[in-house]
Amino acid sequence: MREEIFITGIGGQGIALAGEILAKTAMHNNMYAVVTKFYGAEVRGGAASSGIIISDKKIYFQFVRNLDFLIALHEKGLREHAPKKTKHLVIEEDMIKNHTVSAEKIIKIPAIRIAEGIGSSLLANMVMLGAYAKLSDVLPIQALVETVKKESPRKYLELNIRAILEGYRFIEHIGI
Repeated sequence: MREEIFITGIGGQGIALAGEILAKTAMHNNMYAVVTKFYGAEVRGGAASSGIIISDKKIYFQFVRNLDFLIALHEKGLREHAPKKTKHLVIEEDMIKNHTVSAEKIIKIPAIRIAEGIGSSLLANMVMLGAYAKLSDVLPIQALVETVKKESPRKYLELNIRAILEGYRFIEHIGI
C-alpha cells in the first residue's frame, strides 16, 4: 500500500499543519510517512503546499511523483506548486474556479463555508482532512481524530474535531 497526497493553498490556511497531521496519523498507525513542505517568503498569502507519502513499506524518496490525491484550498497554490496530474482532485469550490489539472475524479467541497458554519474559515484545512479520510481507505477517521487530539492545542481541539467530522459527513452525504 502506498498513497501520495499533495495539499496546496496559501500561507495562513494551515497547509503545513494538515500535511503534518496526515503523516503523524500514518505513523501512529504503524505506517511509514514523509511530509515535504513548500512555501514562499510571504508569511500569509503566498503559495504553500505539503507533499505527503504514506506507505506500509519504507520510503526512499521524499517527493510525491504519482499523486493519488491533490487537495487544493486556493487557486494560487494550485497554479504555482501543484502537479498537473492526479487520480483525485479535491478542490475548495469557492476559491478555485479555474485549473489545468488532469484528474480521473474531481470533487468540489465548500470547505470554507462548512468551516465558517463551525466557527472559523481557518478550519477549512480540517474539513478537507475529514473529506480525505472518507475518500481514501488509508487512514480511518477515528485515527485522524486521535491524532488531532494529541497534536491540537486544547483551545482549538473541539473545533478541529468537529471540522474533520463535518468534512467526512459531507463526502458521505454526496455519496462518493
